Amino acid sequence: MHSEEDAASACAHAAALIAAGRYAEARKAAEAALETDGPEPQLLLVLARAHMAEDEDDHDDDAERVFRRALDTFPDHVDLLAGYAELCLRSDALDRPGRHARGPALLERLRELAPDSPQLRRAAASTSVLAAAAGKGPSAARVQRHDVVHALTTAASPEAAEKEARQQAALAPSDRRLAVLDATLTALARPGRAPLRLLVRRTPEYLFVASLAVAALLLARHLLGPFPFWIPWAVGLLLDLPLLALRLLLRGARARGGERASGAVDAVDAGPVPAESSLSSVPRYARRELALIGAGAAVTLGALVTTVVLTHAEYTAYPRYEAVAPYGFRGMTRMDMGEGLGAAAAGAPGGRIEAAFTHSYTGGAGDGSELTVTASIGDFHDASAALVRDSHTLLSETPGVTSADDTWTADAGAYGGWMRCSRYVEDLTGTPKAICFWADKGSMGSVTFKASDMPHADIEQLARMTRQTVLRPSS
Repeated sequence: MHSEEDAASACAHAAALIAAGRYAEARKAAEAALETDGPEPQLLLVLARAHMAEDEDDHDDDAERVFRRALDTFPDHVDLLAGYAELCLRSDALDRPGRHARGPALLERLRELAPDSPQLRRAAASTSVLAAAAGKGPSAARVQRHDVVHALTTAASPEAAEKEARQQAALAPSDRRLAVLDATLTALARPGRAPLRLLVRRTPEYLFVASLAVAALLLARHLLGPFPFWIPWAVGLLLDLPLLALRLLLRGARARGGERASGAVDAVDAGPVPAESSLSSVPRYARRELALIGAGAAVTLGALVTTVVLTHAEYTAYPRYEAVAPYGFRGMTRMDMGEGLGAAAAGAPGGRIEAAFTHSYTGGAGDGSELTVTASIGDFHDASAALVRDSHTLLSETPGVTSADDTWTADAGAYGGWMRCSRYVEDLTGTPKAICFWADKGSMGSVTFKASDMPHADIEQLARMTRQTVLRPSS
């Protein structure tokens, strides 16, 4: 058997390992001391708390076994009773109903043994899941940011903040929080990192402004004219790069500070860690921070919902047309060939055909006489340039056409959409002709006419004129 001093030293060393986040090593140290020194209540308590610190169901089960074993030997030990009560009261009443139900009995026993003790007050504060969450305290990242912002705000300069943090960390080398603060300020105080120092102090404001920028781009797409969706997302990613750089810097500083504090624990070999850091306590998020973060999230969500709604409306929208083919056109006379004929002459896109017609114009003189126009109108909101791009397929479906001598993409004109034109020689008559296919989200069709020596510009102009003559936008 070793002395009580040895057990206390082993207990302090295991507690220091827990404070440094080295829970498995803390359990090994406590178990080794228990094998050497025999049952000791504080060592058993540290072992149980090393299991509880993992915050996992299996380790909570192990912690309960340690507590029950310890209380069998030391039934009235106040610290053990308080620790076990804390574990039971923080457990899930649905997942571990038996354990949770033991909590009130342990509290009553504590009230009998130590009615005004801090152990009782701490255990009583653990009577709900919310209290359990609060009892775990803020995250390491939150603590780090709070300490850095406080240091940069109160110090005369970043260099002064770094110097003060280094001095504090030197006085308490095993204090993980001070070591992390020292490592963080050392990284932030380097030349060229003023933007990151500003960002760590103004992160909520930056997030709000970035949210506004992305939301404005999403809405501008519908107000100023369509542009690719990847642009607002690319801007969002670019705005996130400074935040990513800051997160990586802070994460690296936390790792270095934790390693330094852990090394200090090993160096002192069972040296105790202060129960409470010399730094100020970390408060809850300020209302201003929550308001900015919440407002930014609301703006982004609103812009996303609006974009989805408007995009769907734009996608399903299509231009409405009326068939208004005149009886006379460029000195030619219309010969009715019937409604619904040739409706698929320009392809067959998905959608709903509301009307289709084919009209032929004859008479007159010169190029452009003997003109035939075929059109369909309806809902073709899935239409794309592919409808007219494959002109070889379209020509193969056109009667009297075997191959084209010349094919080019044409300007679709005022109605928009897509147009493609070709020259060919009619198989049966040997007549040189031109054909132009057009399509948009509300109409599709083709125009065929004589074109012996017409240049491209004149062919396109006649095709556009014919399209705009036989179709009229409808409100």
